Amino acid sequence: MNKRLIIILYILGAGLSALAALGQSVPGYMDAEYYFAGGQGIAEGRGFNEPFLWNYLDDPAGLPHPSHLYWMPLASVVAAFGMKLFGSDSLWAARLPFILLSGLLPVLSANLSLFFLKDKRFTWLAGLLGVFSGVYIAYASIPETFVLYLVLGGLVWSVILAGEWGTISVKKWFLRAGLLGILVGLMHLTRADGIIWAAGGLFWMVWAAKASQPTQKLRVAIISLTLFIAGYLLVMGAWYARNLELFGTLMPAGNGRTLWITDYNQTFTFPATELTFSAWWSAGLGAHLIARWNALLLNLKNLVAVQGLVISLPLMIAGVWQRKQRRGIQFAGLMWLGTLTLMTLAFPFAGSRGGWLHSASAFQVLLWGAVPAGLERFVAWGQRYRGWQPERAMPVFAGLLVVISAVLTGWFYLDKVYGDGSPSRNWGYSYQLDKEVGQGLQAFDVPPQALVMVNNPPGFYLATGRSSIVIPGGGIEQTIAAADYYKVEILVLGPGQENLSDLYENPVDSDSLHYLGDLKNMRIFCFHCQ
Repeated sequence: MNKRLIIILYILGAGLSALAALGQSVPGYMDAEYYFAGGQGIAEGRGFNEPFLWNYLDDPAGLPHPSHLYWMPLASVVAAFGMKLFGSDSLWAARLPFILLSGLLPVLSANLSLFFLKDKRFTWLAGLLGVFSGVYIAYASIPETFVLYLVLGGLVWSVILAGEWGTISVKKWFLRAGLLGILVGLMHLTRADGIIWAAGGLFWMVWAAKASQPTQKLRVAIISLTLFIAGYLLVMGAWYARNLELFGTLMPAGNGRTLWITDYNQTFTFPATELTFSAWWSAGLGAHLIARWNALLLNLKNLVAVQGLVISLPLMIAGVWQRKQRRGIQFAGLMWLGTLTLMTLAFPFAGSRGGWLHSASAFQVLLWGAVPAGLERFVAWGQRYRGWQPERAMPVFAGLLVVISAVLTGWFYLDKVYGDGSPSRNWGYSYQLDKEVGQGLQAFDVPPQALVMVNNPPGFYLATGRSSIVIPGGGIEQTIAAADYYKVEILVLGPGQENLSDLYENPVDSDSLHYLGDLKNMRIFCFHCQ
């Protein structure tokens, strides 16, 4: 791939990401707000601690609370790097590293297309698909895990598919093993499901070693495994040490409880000790099967509509299929199935609400890279049965694909950022609402240090600077129990809080709650007050 194409694709990728950022003045949703707030804390020297609670899975004692126990820290670390580099805690400083990284997506896509293509002239098609990335454009400049997983996944596949492992020198083999360990470590530091990539990497080291010279197999396998693990621990070792110091275990406390939730709101159960296997089993096998079937359907819909943009998916499959004899492609298929299984069977609720889309982004660059080869196969079919001329048909269809991808990318962006034009669908609506509520609390004589219970603690903290904890996922009894335990003074209740919809519709006083009034469309209550 020539340098000119690399430069053009990088500028287009980073440039479109920066342009998209102009319409997103705030992080926009809880995940991004969490990573941004975490980055601010790191940049300001507060370390890995947070002034809010957004779940109770680890039985938190109170605030401040150790951060990044459910979500991994790399996105916040990258955001903090941008803030420290520019000496600012602004969103623009935090997002600049993500914008720069997004420029690598079309470059990696174009480079991976060389593995699939017969006619190398069409690498630009894969690159432009990485530029016009569909729904990913709405997250390309946000301090979140999407861009990190897209880039790291692209790098992993670039290493694995870079020539036959059985024919390269032992020195290159070992360099690749160490590099893969580092990349997989970064993936795990980005997302908790990155652990599946660590397991997959170990499997790949052994499997690929079978293709080496017969007298070298055992030696190559042992040394490559050692180097892979060393690279992985170079990245993850400090994080495991932190977990051991805080919890006495390699993994954070409480995360395993998410295996036993029977609906998404149970992620916020208080106390989390209620999340047990016996409680899960009592919900009935039928309910669990239905939940997983629905999750599978939603995950596959995301594959078709989001990852494949409908029209590109058949070409992605065709491009990958033609290289199905290569071990690297077989490994990619196994990893894809493993990820889908994890996000469907083990975590159906988190998976279907965005977890699968995040996890599957590790395969996206590989899929973009396969599209030109799939198009080659389609045009070859047309040549045989329709009399098409490949030298004319390929550019026409490639250009059409780019135009469709650009149009769909624009549609996704407008829908995510502006919605249907109503204020509540605007990207910054929740932030502005939280900001106005925070200012309005002064009218109720709520002191700045008062602990508040809200739906979205990271977002509320960013908008107001106030410490907060999340509204539990159960009924009013759970809400009052959590408020008593953490000494919460104020409840901010919105119309979207389904588990407390009766209280919202009928804001009456009780022994534990006193209705103070409304701010915008939010009900304000105080606990144990007159």
